[in-house]
Amino acid sequence: MAIKAADILLDLVAIPSVSPMTNRPVIEYAEKHLGGWKIKRYPYRDAAGVEKINVVATTRPGVAELALVCHTDTVPYDAEWAEAVRPVIRGGKLYGRGSCDVKGFLACVLAAISKVNVRKPMAIVLTADEEVGCVGAKFLARKKALRARKMIIGEPTGLRPVTAGKGYALAEIVVRGKEAHSAFPSRGRSAIFDAARVITALERVAKKLAAKKNRAFDPPFTTLNVGLIQGGTAKNIIAGECRITVEWRPVPGQAGDSAADLIREALAGLRVDAMLDVKRLDPAFDPSATRDLVMMVESLTQRSATTVSFGTEAAHLSGLTSEAIVFGPGDMTVAHKSGEFVPVEELNECVGYLVELIGRLCG
Repeated sequence: MAIKAADILLDLVAIPSVSPMTNRPVIEYAEKHLGGWKIKRYPYRDAAGVEKINVVATTRPGVAELALVCHTDTVPYDAEWAEAVRPVIRGGKLYGRGSCDVKGFLACVLAAISKVNVRKPMAIVLTADEEVGCVGAKFLARKKALRARKMIIGEPTGLRPVTAGKGYALAEIVVRGKEAHSAFPSRGRSAIFDAARVITALERVAKKLAAKKNRAFDPPFTTLNVGLIQGGTAKNIIAGECRITVEWRPVPGQAGDSAADLIREALAGLRVDAMLDVKRLDPAFDPSATRDLVMMVESLTQRSATTVSFGTEAAHLSGLTSEAIVFGPGDMTVAHKSGEFVPVEELNECVGYLVELIGRLCG
């Protein structure tokens, strides 16, 4: 029986699934819509010991003609935002955490398969912990959990097919000084003062990265950001340590560690005790060798292909398929904040496109 995507999404948003929680309730809900599919779970436990579940559901053995991929976790939400897990439809928009990123796409997938008689091998892939490092996608990639000719990874793209995306890197710089009583600053060395020099150097690195353009992206270069600074122990103590969290998003064709090399070179010239520790280095999503899928989606949607400046699971899963694109309803600029929403009309459009694609490739 065909079900509306908005009805499914109201149910999904009402299931809290922020990354620190288990995603089991979302998985179990989705599996109820996959009657007749062969379901294989790929579980693991995160660093806190919380159960996480990835799923690869298939219609029959063999290389899938089409795989639809969706992550099941969301970013946290403000406790004051009442609609976060009590979703509402208002003014043609469905509000709630994950409505846009990315339960909206999952709702469209589950609605679409209720409308199509799938005859050829097809896969639906549900992943855990995308919001904290694409952990589930990396897990499935290591396991070589499936093989697909074509793959669509769900993200809010305004229903435009995306063929490339930036990578993601996260690092911490630890600056060490020497503690002393603040009344006698000459007896110590302020790690915070030294960190200020480090940040100025990082600004210079950012300008170097911005000079190398890739016009396919907006912004058209590798961006660098200092997001967090923590230092000192009390107002009257010369700070002995300061930690700086820095991230960068490399464009395709640029080595992810090239920014790290520039940062280390900059630190070496400062005469401060500062060490760079790269904690995450995710590759960029390069365009696939073929364009059959993207041309099909461009034709259906009448929207031209584009790129995105945020990281996606495509960078990790593209090795499991011959052609991958990122696609889905909603706008990433409204995600990750209170008031997140997805237009109901885009949900309906997306279902129509997925029904057509499934019919052509797997019907």
